[in-house]
Amino acid sequence: MAGDPTAPRANVHTFCGEASSRDDNASLPRCQVEGTEDEMAHVKTLLCLANSWKHGGTCVAGLEVTDRGVGDWVRPVSSRPGHGVNSDEQTLPDGSVPGVLDVITVGFLEPAPADFQTENWVLDPTHRWERVGRWSYAAAADIVDRPAALWSNDGSSSVGTHDRVRAEDLPRFDSSIVLVHVDDPAVVVSNNPWNGRSEVRLWFKYRGVEHELKITDPEYHATYLREGLGRYPLNPQAIVTVSLAEPWTPPGGGEAYSYKVVAAIIEPEA
Repeated sequence: MAGDPTAPRANVHTFCGEASSRDDNASLPRCQVEGTEDEMAHVKTLLCLANSWKHGGTCVAGLEVTDRGVGDWVRPVSSRPGHGVNSDEQTLPDGSVPGVLDVITVGFLEPAPADFQTENWVLDPTHRWERVGRWSYAAAADIVDRPAALWSNDGSSSVGTHDRVRAEDLPRFDSSIVLVHVDDPAVVVSNNPWNGRSEVRLWFKYRGVEHELKITDPEYHATYLREGLGRYPLNPQAIVTVSLAEPWTPPGGGEAYSYKVVAAIIEPEA
């Protein structure tokens, strides 16, 4: 059954002959999921692994699910500037919106890869999204990505750690979203010295390298912003969805960067 977590992603790579490619830093290839032309071109079943805020709407992303297993990352985008998904477009028949680990069906018009953001597909605004299942933490933890690095470890902003990639380096990459296990995760709420606002970030290690990235997961952001300034350790088994945003140039000019954000945090069920 589509959305069944008992059909693990590893099996997909076995029959595609790509099991050894999962540690490739520059790209995270997955098999081409089989199906009819209509199924591939218009309606996809996705395991939702992010529904985070961004300028101009929300950023939804997930892994395609079929009867044969789990395939590629897919990011529904609109045709509007900023490409965010609005609330009307993602509202489900019961009036809710997709949550992380929900399995949903989404209609698309066409693929729309944009440089390193190869996962983008233009959504069909006439197709109503539906929830058709749900996965557990344990099932999701079995299908994590294992890149050698989170794109590049060469860049840090003044308020983050290894949180950005220079625009000139982006042609090296052909993926922009991963689901990974991290070590020693902790939410850090601190004041931005430039604007005085409280910011919510996730500190963690990935393959021994420290990171501190802005959290765009709305639930975690709101929860810890209410807690106030401090450091809050999370479950050490947490897995996170990390996304590489579109390049941003500071007002008035300067070097452009793409920033890494934590789009979802998934902890074991209590």
